[in-house]
Amino acid sequence: MRLRYFSIIGFSLVLTFSCKKEKELERFDPEEMLEKEKDSVKNLLSLSRALIEKGKYNEAKKNLTIIINNFGTYQEVIEANQLLINLNLELLVKQISNTKSIDSINIWIKNVSDPDIRQLADSRIADILSNSEDLAQLEDYLESDGYKAHQDLANQRVKELKEKNKEQAYQNALAAKDSKNWKKFIEDYPNHPEKEKIEETIILLEVNEIFAGEYGEIPPAQLLGDKNFKESNMEITNDTRYTLTLRYSGPEIKKIDIPPGTKKTVNFKSGEYRVTASVNAAGVRNFAGNESLYGQYSSTYYISSN
Repeated sequence: MRLRYFSIIGFSLVLTFSCKKEKELERFDPEEMLEKEKDSVKNLLSLSRALIEKGKYNEAKKNLTIIINNFGTYQEVIEANQLLINLNLELLVKQISNTKSIDSINIWIKNVSDPDIRQLADSRIADILSNSEDLAQLEDYLESDGYKAHQDLANQRVKELKEKNKEQAYQNALAAKDSKNWKKFIEDYPNHPEKEKIEETIILLEVNEIFAGEYGEIPPAQLLGDKNFKESNMEITNDTRYTLTLRYSGPEIKKIDIPPGTKKTVNFKSGEYRVTASVNAAGVRNFAGNESLYGQYSSTYYISSN
């Protein structure tokens, strides 16, 4: 009884299934399916156009690529191809217009045949060079083996930028008011037209800086002979093992370096001077004091262990 029961059920199921499949086959219409597919391609193409208008280029490219790769028998593929070409050109134009890399633009110039794109790339290089604030970028361009149609423009910008940087460094040193900045400036611009004046400024600042710190007192030099209110001179002996540097700030501004174990005679305009003395050795303090120079003097410098 059970076997017969399952047999009937099984037969009934087979009949039911067969009827269902038959109805589905009756509903299947190839032309209708093709029409739906064609509508989907048209909709995808329309969506791609809308995405392009909204600036959603990557999404648009993805949809256009789907159309081109999967629906080659449709007329819409021709338009999709053209849209993708135009989109890629538009993206390239944006890349060229926004990039600050001359090397990247040189690659496009080398590999893109479209004359409008090449002209745009050429103009972008000129724009970058004209507005560059980067000396290294300009010098790299001039030294490279790539596309160099704008060498004159690059050279002019290098000249402008160096002048601008020099003026900025000058203003920075003026504002800082310390010898370190002026020393760096004159090191970077050794041929500056105001070099002599700047070197005097450095001496004055060094004198001020020594007086502002800790120092030993320089005893006044003793006058030898009669006073001279016009000219003075001093014979200075360096009785140390180091180079001695003396700075005088007064009617004249002088910096004198005297090698170890030697002497030097220095001439001055007579008057009141602030004087500093230092040696090129760590652990030896500076000396400073005031000198009234009106005639002939002699002075010896040595290092005491006290």
